[in-house]
Amino acid sequence: MEKVSLIVFQKDCMGCHACEVACKQEHELDVGPRFIKVIERAPSYIPIYCHHCARPPCKDACPEDAIFRDETGIVHIKEDLCIGCKACIEACPFGAMQFDEEREVAVKCDLCYERLKMNEEPACSTACPTQCILWGNMNKVSEEIEERLLQQ
Repeated sequence: MEKVSLIVFQKDCMGCHACEVACKQEHELDVGPRFIKVIERAPSYIPIYCHHCARPPCKDACPEDAIFRDETGIVHIKEDLCIGCKACIEACPFGAMQFDEEREVAVKCDLCYERLKMNEEPACSTACPTQCILWGNMNKVSEEIEERLLQQ
């Protein structure tokens, strides 16, 4: 699999929460954790999501090396190594890390890794009616960003 990226064009988000619903369904998440969440900051909406950082602060904060970035650029959590200390949650500058109270482990977006392996796009991107969620090959996403910025 090639390096991938996910970017949200915040100005195009209409606050419908379709991305949240699709993600919760895809990952069978209970009440509580949301791998993508949309908050309202009048007059706009702000999607909060994992940016799969090149140098993830969550990884650096983890005392158990339970967080790693794979060759595609996706940041994963090895839940079997997570001790539930929440250091990664505190370290995430985007508020994207979540805590599963029932299993007592940190959880986060994995860009629907299982879907990507089947050449399907992430559930949040598929569900977005305004197509403000871009994902894919890093070069493709960069080109799309440039094109959208030129259209503004």
